[in-house]
Amino acid sequence: MNPIVSIQGLSKQYRNQRGIRDIRLEIGAGDIYGLLGPNGAGKTTILKLMTGLIRPDQGTVSLFGSDIREQFELGMRRVGCMIESADFHDFLNASQYLTCVARYYPHITKKRMDEVLESVGLYAVRKDKIKNYSTGMKQKLALAAAILPEPELVILDEPTNGLDIEGTVMFRSLVQRCSEELGTTFIISSHMIHELEQLCNRVGVIFEGKLRTEGRVTELLKHNQSLEQFYIQELQQAREAAHSA
Repeated sequence: MNPIVSIQGLSKQYRNQRGIRDIRLEIGAGDIYGLLGPNGAGKTTILKLMTGLIRPDQGTVSLFGSDIREQFELGMRRVGCMIESADFHDFLNASQYLTCVARYYPHITKKRMDEVLESVGLYAVRKDKIKNYSTGMKQKLALAAAILPEPELVILDEPTNGLDIEGTVMFRSLVQRCSEELGTTFIISSHMIHELEQLCNRVGVIFEGKLRTEGRVTELLKHNQSLEQFYIQELQQAREAAHSA
């Protein structure tokens, strides 16, 4: 089966010398893929390159067989995303905001918008101004916008930032339901490693701009008690190798 995400030789360097180098990655339909790494390792850069928010120095990103540099609209039309902190027009309410988002997609009904707001726990406050929302509520609204068009691929950058325990449980349930019932593929960058261990079937560890290791969670945990233990060991080995180089 052909991968729906194919990243080949992807590199991007910033003026501060940070960035990513020669990332090669393939993600199949139905995967829930977790990106792990320290702050500044390059996780968000990868997601921005995947969604066309920045341009690579080298390499390619193909979504559903379309190179996004050459066929951006074709590659992205089945993708929903939430990258970094979402920005909103604070004078709108949640229903009005999703109505604006829905204009970019055909055939999204009010019923669908209400269903999405219910699924993220915002239906009861859908008429409240966004300026009165907490950080967690804004995060839920951004997630609602990402899944509104029922995309086949959802790309999420730190989606549980600002969520309380109830919101985190909601997020986990939503991802699992979309994966099981709709076959949605997810790519999730998060510091909530325990959540990724429960959600993801595959993970990759990014360190200093390079994909150090990746694979199925079941395989990576054969000799480790938890994903957290595996992750810490990988970082320690990477730092020792960098120090001795």
